[in-house]
Amino acid sequence: MSESIMNVESTVIDGSFTQPLESTRLPQTSNWSPNNTTIRSSKTIPCVTKSEQQLYKLYAQALADSEVTQDWSSWVEMMAINCQKCCSEAEISHPIAFRTGRQTQLSRNIRMLQVERDSWLLWNRARDTLNNIRQDLPEVIPGSSDRLIVEHHLINDPQLRMAKAVQGWLQAIKLDERYQADLKMAMTKLEPKRIYWEKTCHFLKSSYNANLPNPYITCLDFDATHKQKRRLCDTDEQEENDLLQIVFSLLRVGEYSKAKSICKSTGYHWLAALLSANELYHDENYYCSEASDITYPVEGNQKRIQWIESMYELSMDMRLKLYERAIYGLLCGRIEALIPVCKTYADYLWAYTSCYIEQEIHYILMRAHEHELTDIEKHRVLSDHGLENHQLKMPSIFDEILAGCPTHIRDEAVLPFNAIQKYLILADYDRLFHSILSFLHTNSESNGSLLRFASHICLFLYEQNHSEKFNQNTFIEILTTYIHHLIELEFKDLVCYYISKLPPNDQSTIMAKFLDTLSNRQDKEFYLKQGFTYKIDIDTSLLILAGNQRRDQTFDKENNEEIISTNSKSLNENDHKQLEALKLLTTFLSTQTIDALRFANLICRYFLNDAKYEGIRISLSYFPHDIDVHIIDANNRQQSEDDIREFKAFGAYIAALEAIQRWSELHQKQQENISTATREDQAYLPIVIKACYEVFDYPQGWLVDITNVHQTLPDNENRQIEMSILRHKYIPMLACNLFRIFDLVKHEQETFRLIVFLSDSRKQQLYTLFSKETLNSVLLLTEHAAERCLDRQQQPQTDDITVNLFL
Repeated sequence: MSESIMNVESTVIDGSFTQPLESTRLPQTSNWSPNNTTIRSSKTIPCVTKSEQQLYKLYAQALADSEVTQDWSSWVEMMAINCQKCCSEAEISHPIAFRTGRQTQLSRNIRMLQVERDSWLLWNRARDTLNNIRQDLPEVIPGSSDRLIVEHHLINDPQLRMAKAVQGWLQAIKLDERYQADLKMAMTKLEPKRIYWEKTCHFLKSSYNANLPNPYITCLDFDATHKQKRRLCDTDEQEENDLLQIVFSLLRVGEYSKAKSICKSTGYHWLAALLSANELYHDENYYCSEASDITYPVEGNQKRIQWIESMYELSMDMRLKLYERAIYGLLCGRIEALIPVCKTYADYLWAYTSCYIEQEIHYILMRAHEHELTDIEKHRVLSDHGLENHQLKMPSIFDEILAGCPTHIRDEAVLPFNAIQKYLILADYDRLFHSILSFLHTNSESNGSLLRFASHICLFLYEQNHSEKFNQNTFIEILTTYIHHLIELEFKDLVCYYISKLPPNDQSTIMAKFLDTLSNRQDKEFYLKQGFTYKIDIDTSLLILAGNQRRDQTFDKENNEEIISTNSKSLNENDHKQLEALKLLTTFLSTQTIDALRFANLICRYFLNDAKYEGIRISLSYFPHDIDVHIIDANNRQQSEDDIREFKAFGAYIAALEAIQRWSELHQKQQENISTATREDQAYLPIVIKACYEVFDYPQGWLVDITNVHQTLPDNENRQIEMSILRHKYIPMLACNLFRIFDLVKHEQETFRLIVFLSDSRKQQLYTLFSKETLNSVLLLTEHAAERCLDRQQQPQTDDITVNLFL
């Protein structure tokens, strides 16, 4: 593993990945943060280690820490650290998968974690390269340093700096443990030698072969095979092929020093010299004071321009071995020589990026030493048809790869993480976000690693004030998807934190959806308090939550089956959700009581329509019995009067039903025990009559609106329709029940008084609400009362009282 990755491992924070997941609540405190919580999940993520589950919390923790310190570079570095440690934990558990039969899925998850880690390493390296630029370079003394010329150019060329970062990143992620093991195994085949082509030399000196025809070279020039058109001994041929492949593999991961060392140890000093010749010339003695006694060695190749021209020609010499041409192509920036040895998309990207860097450096030095070169030397690079017009450009490298690579490389290039990395390198944030959305839309099951990385990259760019470079709606959709992902995995303790990252106008909507997923009111209250901590608009969230509980319901005026029933139906799950939403409104809405009251009226209409009287009772219990208009803001006073009056009307109706039910119980008891001296049902009857008349004679009529205030509300039309249907259903029902009670106790006077009341025009002629069938039933009961009056022999004054009821 490369030094950069090893350094990442050595700085892992206090063993957080080894902590087991526990099903514990967050401490209920007002200063909650991801630092003091433990992820709790009741949903097992298949084929994923506990450390990966903990990774969700560590992401949030690193983000929260950076908000305090404003050190975003450390935040990106910490993301890479967390992913690296998580990969290590997952790899340790990998052998266990063979016994559980989950090896394939776990291997895929580990690969995704590695790609996620590599993506953070790219972003970390790219940002460090772009931000940490040396500004204290000395001026270049003519003829003193090609290195300083290039470094000065790097300061003013962000594309070249990014290319250097990408090259270093591709080299670092390639140098993993498996790659190092393969290299060590390959190098064990090479034995240290004082000279190269040792077997061939030994064969030539052997007396046994003195009289045989010699098919081998007779000199040790490195190009002897081409000059003499002879071959090497088979063993030397194979050894040279192995050496060239090993050297290229070391160059692929940036190990130039090791490559030169192995060349020297095997006798290939000429190849080591070629690798050294690629170094930029620099003479530190030009920058020392005259009084200095120290003489520094000259570094690099002063004739690098001419040397590159030679390498350029050699790289396309088809007589040379494949990996030898690839080495020359890498040193001079000729992509045609590198493509044949590229096996993966990362290899292609590394090859194109490395060639772009070498071409840029060569062109920079050609311009700097233009006056020192001959016309022939200038021609290939500086002419109108020279290399300048055919140079690779960083923005077009990805198009070049897709245009010239095999199909399997092209398929790999368009994978989600590779596409995201592409747009990060190009700093094309708008297309970055659109590509993320595209992947999220095409995958029905969002990959956790992809979604984690994409969401936090979006958060990083948003926090760094890059929001003007992309569509904010795209950012909202991506982060919302991640929040839903957390909810699905039941990582609820992190949800409010990420909701707070959304724009204020979107926080309330998502918070309401989150609350709707919680199964009980205790959890909702807990996360509402957490929402207060993150300054989420809880009032609006609760109103949206309440609005989401509204459901389509049929208000049928011809519901004759329930016309005389006072039995309450049981509440279902949706009903309990509505009541929970109302309870939360009354608990947390400090300044919007009228909104809670209006929602209570809404669900009470639903409950009454379904004869679920228990729901109305619970709703009434959430408000003070003496609720008054004076607690409402004066600006909403008139509208609020209607809402309070409607709410109290439900209370009056429930009181009447309870009175009827109580009388029925007493009457049934009386029927079973006829010998009882006192008639409790007769004593309780005035209470029933009073409760029912309070409904009939409620101010302005039961649920009757005579004002136009509610016309300003968006659901006014539906509200008026619903209340009209309820009046047509339940005023007759209540009246019928009262008529039947009077019929049972043979109370003709009250029967006639109720008939008069229902027909009174001053009381809005409530009999007009009765259906034809119901009105016939009422008239039949009235007829029975009249017949009893005619048949009964009573004193004259009693008859006068009865007659007066009709006058």
